This record gives sequence, C-alpha cells and structure tokens, in this order.
Amino acid sequence: MSQSSMSEALSDAPEDDVPEDDDLEILEVDPAEVLQRSRDSGYQQPRLMPEIQVTGGVIRQRWEDFKVTEMPLYTPCGTGEHLYLTIEKSNRTTIQARDHIAKTLGVKRELVGFAGFKDKRAIASQTFSVPVLSDRDVGSIDAPWIRVLSVSRHLNKIRTGHLAGNRFEIRIREVLPGALENAKQMIEQISVGGLPNFYGPQRFGMHGDGARIGAALLRRQITEAVELLLAPREGVEEDYRNAYAGGDVAAARRLLPPGRTTEAAILTSLKTHPGNFRAAARRIPHALRRMYYSAYQAELFNWVLMERLARSSDGYWLPWAGDICQLEGQKSRFHVSMDEAGWLEDQQRARDGEISPTGPIFGKKMKLPEGEAGRIESAVLIAEGLRPGSWLSHVRGMKLDGTRRPLRIRIGEPQVVWEEKEQSLMVSFSLPAGAFATVFLEQLMGPKDATIEAQSSESSNSSEKPDHD
Repeated sequence: MSQSSMSEALSDAPEDDVPEDDDLEILEVDPAEVLQRSRDSGYQQPRLMPEIQVTGGVIRQRWEDFKVTEMPLYTPCGTGEHLYLTIEKSNRTTIQARDHIAKTLGVKRELVGFAGFKDKRAIASQTFSVPVLSDRDVGSIDAPWIRVLSVSRHLNKIRTGHLAGNRFEIRIREVLPGALENAKQMIEQISVGGLPNFYGPQRFGMHGDGARIGAALLRRQITEAVELLLAPREGVEEDYRNAYAGGDVAAARRLLPPGRTTEAAILTSLKTHPGNFRAAARRIPHALRRMYYSAYQAELFNWVLMERLARSSDGYWLPWAGDICQLEGQKSRFHVSMDEAGWLEDQQRARDGEISPTGPIFGKKMKLPEGEAGRIESAVLIAEGLRPGSWLSHVRGMKLDGTRRPLRIRIGEPQVVWEEKEQSLMVSFSLPAGAFATVFLEQLMGPKDATIEAQSSESSNSSEKPDHD
C-alpha cells in the first residue's frame, strides 16, 4: 500500500458532526411506530416452507466437497494486450493464486485482475487477466494446487464485478433420513418464487464487526472504529487486544496474528503518535474502508428485508404499491403504481418472473420508494440518525451514492442427487453475482451456523464489489 493511499484525508470536523444534504426527501415517520425489529436483532432468515423437513448435514468436511465455477460476464475477443487465464485452484485463496500468477509471469500483483473472490476450502475455477504480450511462461504456472484450464486475450483488465455469477457443486454429508426427498421438495418450491436476497455473514467480517466499523467511520466516530479493531469485548478475546486494553501498544503489535496488516499499521501509528486516533484511522486502506461502508449498507439492506418478511412471507418477491422494481437480469428500474390496478398488474409480472422488488443500498443519490416500502426505508434511516445526505465519504475519491438491490434471487438450474458411494447429497445450482450460497443452503439444511459456516473461507458467491452505481 502506497503512502498516498494509506493517508487519504479524513475531515477534521468533530466526530459527531454528520453532514446533511437533503437532496432526496424521506418520509417523516416515527421509527417506533413503523419498525418491528431492530438492527441489533440480526438478519436470520425465516424458513420459507417450514412444513418441509430440513436435510441437516455438514458441508466442507473436505475441501474437495465444495466446487465453484465462475460464470464470466463476457467472452474474451481473442486479441488485446491482456492475457486471460482461466485457472482451477484447490484449497488456496484467490489472493494466493493472484500472487503466484504475478510472480510467475513477472508482473506487479496489482496489475493482475480478477472479478471476485472465490472460496479457499474448495475446488474453484476463475479467470485472471495479466497485461503481458507473451504467453510463453504460462506453462510454469501449473503447480500441485493450481492449473491453467484455458488461455485467451482481451482488450481490457478484468475488474471487480466482471462476472455473471457462479455455478456451485456442494456435497452435504451426514444428512438426516429422507433428506433427498425433502431437498427435492424444497428446490421445487424455491424455483417458483426464488429466495430472499440476504447478504451472508461473510460480508460482515471475521467477528461480524464490518458494519459497526463502517457506521462509525461514516459518522466520523473515529475512536470507536479504532477500538472495534483493537480492543477486547465479549466474545472476542485475543492476546493482542488484551495487551492493547492494558495500554501496551508495543506488545499488542508483537502479539498480532500473521496477516493483520491493517491492525499492524494502526498500532504502529498509535505507537508513534499516542492518542492520535484520527491519524491511526488514516492507515485503514482505501479498499478496506470501502468494504466497511459496504458492510454497513448491507446490514441495513438485511434489516429492511427482514421488516418486509415480518409483514408478509412473500414480501421479498411480490411488489407492494409504491415499490421500486427491477427488470430481471437488467438494471432498469421503475416505481410501482400506487393505483390498485397498476399495482396488481406488476404483481402478476413478478409471478411471471419478469420483475422483482428492490431494497435499499443507502446512499446520497439512492431513490426511495413510496407507500409502505418508503415508510420502512425512511424509518430505518431515521432510526440510525441518518438522512440521504449523510452518506458522504470522508475519503477523497470514494463515492457512496447508493443504489437498489433486488430483494429476490432466482436459483439457476438447481439439482440434487444421492451419492451412494459417499452417502451424501450432491447439490448443484447457479447464482447471480453478489448473491450468497448460504441463503440457499440454510433453506435446504436448516439454520445451522456451526455446520454451514464453521469453515467459511473467502466468500460464498459475492463478487466483493460494494453495491454502488
């Protein structure tokens, strides 16, 4: 990380000074009268068909039980200055694969492009772009854990979000009796209305703190953000945090686990400039700061989605009057009519799979719906002490304009078979970019965080691209 990117400017305004810019109007409602849940109550999705028994079971018992294949957004044209390498990696992170490719081909790792992170404990296929004119060293990339599947060329670098989605093949072991029939019934039902498009726990970081850090940074509560990264609290006990709480910054720095580069930079800053939390917060890299903001936006999206499900079990896929809907597979959006005839017509379009209602990725320019949907989203903002204009980044070059995200995801080509030899279920399906496989797995297996996510790695199916237009 360069010095310039590590020291992007934070405003010197007071920590509780949140700027307001009412470019967009929100409905003046009382959150206590509108909201049925709190943000702290979490996002645990309800089972859509509780009458169907869950399969139970565990995933990732072995890393080869989980296979994910990237579905590219476009096909390389065959010419251009960027070499496109589709690789298969096993039990390694996307970053490890990127660095290996960069070293082998003799380029800076920052120049190697990829569309999104893929799971570590898995067999994962994805495409990287490398700005090299010759492919003579491609054969040297192959190793016991990585192999090149295909080579092509294109005009541009692959950037975050340049993918249509991912295809999954997941083996579920130790399932309950009758699991195959129950899984088939669940898949048949899900194929009709899709699934709530929740953000999975991966979006919120190792200790689930991403949204809290993002909220603190947005409000310029710098001390709180730094404390979340460094201080101990209930359920989060680490040696370096205890040393920090005891006032020994140098010991905290020594006790950091490997790979905690951001915490290391913050502690180094505090050792050099004791008590200067604002200077320390400037050491949070640009990309990580964006992820914190994105985690906060994701948490508020989940909150709105839970509010809709609390009111109606089909609230994630049947539009309400005043909703903002999105055409399936497109970015085109429109307001649903408040008139009953127009509203009922759009509900039928949703049943036919043409459109889905959307929820908020809050930002300065995000459009708000009308009707009950508008009341819920406005109430969430007010409950958080925010206005549309509050979403202003305090780092130069970072926009938090916001966007809309479909409340429903459609599962592509879901299938389930029984593997007699492995005594397990093999489930295969595809998801669009930005959706999380855990949402589907929890509906199938039941909400067992200990089994589904105990061995969580880089991501589920998230492109890791913050939802900003």
